[in-house]
Amino acid sequence: MYISRGKYLNSYQVLCLFKKRALSHTMEKAVKPILYGDEASPPVRFAMMTASLANVEVEFQKIDLFQGENRTEFYKKINPFQKVPSLSVNGQNICDSHAIAVYFCRKSYNKELYPDDIILKAKIDEWLYFDAGILFPIDSAIFSDFFAGKWPANEVLINKWYFALDHCELVLEKQKWLTGDKIRLCDICCGTTISSLEILIPLLERHQRLKEWMRELRNLPCFEINTRGLKRLQVFVDAVKTSNTQVN
Repeated sequence: MYISRGKYLNSYQVLCLFKKRALSHTMEKAVKPILYGDEASPPVRFAMMTASLANVEVEFQKIDLFQGENRTEFYKKINPFQKVPSLSVNGQNICDSHAIAVYFCRKSYNKELYPDDIILKAKIDEWLYFDAGILFPIDSAIFSDFFAGKWPANEVLINKWYFALDHCELVLEKQKWLTGDKIRLCDICCGTTISSLEILIPLLERHQRLKEWMRELRNLPCFEINTRGLKRLQVFVDAVKTSNTQVN
């Protein structure tokens, strides 16, 4: 006899149950999640790098932000907020990079990037929220102003950015990575955002430990994804700078 949810099953019912579960597992493995995004976006790079580190296979579908493809009717059905990235898993859409990255870790049972320890996991989450609530909103605001022709950057935003970086510097003076002696999901997350805004707002002399942390991130094989995205972003930044120079 076999007990399932408090019920006794006979041999035939047990066989059917295991076949159903095996079929479900096979179907889940056969269908690759579709990741929609543009490598110029830090959250997209974060999701892509996490998938790489977690050994999760995804099908990448480019949504060109600079061609406005995120505003098409096709993409609005996937993400009504018209943001990237989005992940489609068997018809279900996940529309936040942090949630997508955590999904990849759980799917792969990766205990290094996102461990089971509840305190450590809470500390990782704290940094993910730090990126979502502080780092990336500043990055997004400064880049939005830049591409709208508003430059130099707003001084208030710059001060907020450096204040956030000072917090990172203070933490990294005590430990190698944001949550301790090992790289975690939050390091990848915050690293992609900080590396993006470095294109416009460089780190200061007082951010020596932060610079060393960034060098360690660049040594990761998956960081090639970030480098590729930064090069794409740099092309559009240079185009705006050239256009402004010609106008002036």
